Amino acid sequence: MPNNSPNRQPAVVLVADRTLSARYKVLFEGIFATMQTSKAPQIAMRHLLSPKMHVDSNGRALAAALGIRRVQSSILDQTQLGPDDVVCTTPEALGGLLGPWTKMVGVSSSDPLGQGMSNTTTTAFWSGELYTARWTRQMMEQIKAAKSKFDFKVVAGGAGAWQWARSPEVIESQGIDVVFEGYFEQLGPKLVTDIIEDRSVESHIVAAGTSAEGIRPITGASMLGIIELSRGCGNGCGFCTMGKVKMDHLPHDTILADLQTNVSAGFTSVVSGSEDFFRYGAASGKVNFEALRSLLEDMKRVDGLGFMQVDHGNISSVLQYEDDQLREIRRLLTWSQKSDFLWVNMGVESANGHLVAANGSGKMAPFDPADWGDMVRQAADKMVRTGFYPIFSVILGLPGETPNDVSATLKLVKELVAKNVVIFPIFYEPQTAPADAFSVSAMTADHLELYTVCYENNFKRVPDLFWDNQRAGGVSWFKRALLQMLGKTEVSAWRKNFRQIAKQIAAREREAGK
Repeated sequence: MPNNSPNRQPAVVLVADRTLSARYKVLFEGIFATMQTSKAPQIAMRHLLSPKMHVDSNGRALAAALGIRRVQSSILDQTQLGPDDVVCTTPEALGGLLGPWTKMVGVSSSDPLGQGMSNTTTTAFWSGELYTARWTRQMMEQIKAAKSKFDFKVVAGGAGAWQWARSPEVIESQGIDVVFEGYFEQLGPKLVTDIIEDRSVESHIVAAGTSAEGIRPITGASMLGIIELSRGCGNGCGFCTMGKVKMDHLPHDTILADLQTNVSAGFTSVVSGSEDFFRYGAASGKVNFEALRSLLEDMKRVDGLGFMQVDHGNISSVLQYEDDQLREIRRLLTWSQKSDFLWVNMGVESANGHLVAANGSGKMAPFDPADWGDMVRQAADKMVRTGFYPIFSVILGLPGETPNDVSATLKLVKELVAKNVVIFPIFYEPQTAPADAFSVSAMTADHLELYTVCYENNFKRVPDLFWDNQRAGGVSWFKRALLQMLGKTEVSAWRKNFRQIAKQIAAREREAGK
C-alpha cells in the first residue's frame, strides 16, 4: 500500500550508475564519458565530461536514465505504489533517500564491470579502470553499507545486467539480491510487489521479449532526452544483447508523450532510441517508409524541439530506401537547430559477410551475404548524398576470423575513409565466455594497421562532428573549445599507445619465428 511518509521517504529508490546520471547535452558526450578510464582525472570527469545531474529539494533527479524512468512508470502503473513511493535519484543524492522505510533499491548500468565491447577496446589501449566500473562499484559499496543498516533488497538490471549474471562473486561482494535481465514491464512489477510484501524472490530473473504491450509513458525527463522508438532487433547477432529479441515498435501516442515530457522539462535536444531507426513501423526486415515519415511528421509538430540525433541504423535497411525517401527523412529530422553532421551508427563488423552470418547475424537480409562489402560501400554513398553522416563499426577477432578477413576489412576501411565517414574498431567480447574475448595479445600487424587507419581517419573527422553536434545541442562555445583542446592531447596519447603495441607485436612475431 502507498505510504504516508514525508516526501523523502520512498519505498522504492531507482538509481543509475554515475555515467548514466549526468547532464550531457548530446549523445557523443555520453559516449565519450563512458569510454574514459581513471587515466583521465576524476575532477575533469565529474565537472567537464560528465557533470552531475541536478536533483530537486527532495532528492529526485530532474532527468534520469530512460531505463529507470521506464521501471518507474511500470511500477506506478501495475502496483499500488504512488508517486511518492517510487523515485529516480542520482548516486550523489542516494544517501539522503535511504532509511528504514526503504524496501528496494533498483540499480541500472550499461557496463557495470567494464566488459562491454566498446569499452574493453578502450581499456586495451589505456591504463587504469573504466569509470563505468569504478563509479558503479563505489555506488554499490554505498548501497551495501546502507542495506546492512536498513535491510532492503537490491535489484540490479539495465543493459549491462548480463555482466553481473556471469559474475557470482561480484553479486555477493556488492550485496545484490536479484539480477534482472531484460525489459521490466512483464515480470518486474510482480517482483516489486513481492519485495514490498516481504515474500521470497528469485535471485536471477530473465524476462524474454520486449514487453512492448506494457510500456507506459515516462513521468519525468530522461537523460539526454532519449525517446524510445522501438525495442529489440531480432537480427540474431551473437555479439549483441538485442540480437535474439524481436523488434517491436512503440505507438505514436507513447513516443509523443515522452517527447513532450522531455521538451517540457527543457530538453531542446533529444535522441531517438532504437536498434534500427530506419526500421520503425516495419513488421519484418522490410522497411516501412510511410510509418517512419508519419511518426517524424507528428514529432515535428511538438513545439520547442531544436535538434534530434539518431543513434543506430542498419545497412540493409538503408539500402531499401530510395534516395528521395532518405532526403525526406533527413528533412523531417531538421528542427530549429540545423546540423551538418547528422550521424547514424551502423555495424559493418567485417568485410566478409559470410563470417558475419556465421556469428548468428541476419543483418544482411534480404540481401546475399556474399554482397556484403558492396552493400557497405553503397550504403555509405547513399547516406552521404542524402545528407546523413555515416559512422561505421568493425569488430576485430570475430570467431572464425582469418588473416584474409582482416586484410579484406582493411581494404574496405581504406575505401570508406575516402567517402567522408567515421569508423570505430571494436574488440570482440562474448557475453557468455570471457576467455574467448579478443585482446591486444592476439593482435597481428594487420589488426593494428586496421585499427590505426580507422583512428587516424577519426582524428581528422570527429572533432568537426563533435563541434557541430554540441553547437546544435546548445553547448557553450567555451566548453566546446576546451574539449577540442583536450581531444588534441588524447590524439597524441593514442598515437603513443599505437607505437608501443606495434613494438609488442613485432617482439611476439620475432619470438614466434625463432
